[in-house]
Amino acid sequence: MAARSRISEALKLESGGVLTEDLAGLASDDDLTTIREIAEPSSRGTAKGGLLKECCAVFAAIQDGLPLVDVRSAILDGRLFQKTSIETRRSIWMAFKHRYFSVPPYVARSLAQATTFGADSLEFKSLAYLYYALRDRVVFEFVTGTVWEKWRSGSSSLEPADFFAFVAALSSEHASANRWRESTKIRLGRNIFAALRDFGLLTGTQKKSIQQPGVAAETLFHLLSILHAEGLRGRSLLAAPDWRLFLLSETQVVAHMVELARGGWIRFEKSGRIVILEMQRSLEIS
Repeated sequence: MAARSRISEALKLESGGVLTEDLAGLASDDDLTTIREIAEPSSRGTAKGGLLKECCAVFAAIQDGLPLVDVRSAILDGRLFQKTSIETRRSIWMAFKHRYFSVPPYVARSLAQATTFGADSLEFKSLAYLYYALRDRVVFEFVTGTVWEKWRSGSSSLEPADFFAFVAALSSEHASANRWRESTKIRLGRNIFAALRDFGLLTGTQKKSIQQPGVAAETLFHLLSILHAEGLRGRSLLAAPDWRLFLLSETQVVAHMVELARGGWIRFEKSGRIVILEMQRSLEIS
């Protein structure tokens, strides 16, 4: 895309003769509109789930000084975490590249800073989850559609049948999803359920239950900044379906905006149908 710029020169051949890919193609820091995946639904989620432990290891290393341009080689040669094969490490890199490194560099910087709170902290988990969901159209539509509707109706149970019904509807609208084999749908459902459990949206091992995952102020500000950059204002911003990723009602979103205003992140006023929301910070200094 024309708006995207290179942040490094292409890496050459790494040890073992494996041709590397660089981190070229990242969006500039002010190009927040490139984040959301709008391509045809993909089954890339069959490859990996949440990968929270590996994700924290990668961004903790970045926080400790690992240059972004060295992330790929550090994953592939096993310096950041041990995995059984180069293929496993390569698939993890591809998942991370799509989720966290094919977007503006502030995403990686924010995740690196969040590792100081720990892998299980709300600060790290909610931010990692936000970009996992925004960067995967299937996950986004499943959570903001099927999962949200069950939550809103008062049901906390989530079954594989719910996912298969979602995929059936998706297949009727998108040719890419219509071509998925049954085995692909099963793997996709398993991995998405596992990831949503890791990120705190689901609980349970055999039977999955929906729960509100919680969200840190920094994560809320990331999502707010993205929606604002996409042109949403006033009530349409407060009612955006994206807040459903955290199972937030519009009333709860308003309460969070009040808290962000108290913290100096934004200026926020709401009186009836009139909403005033002004950004007081940028993601560079959040």
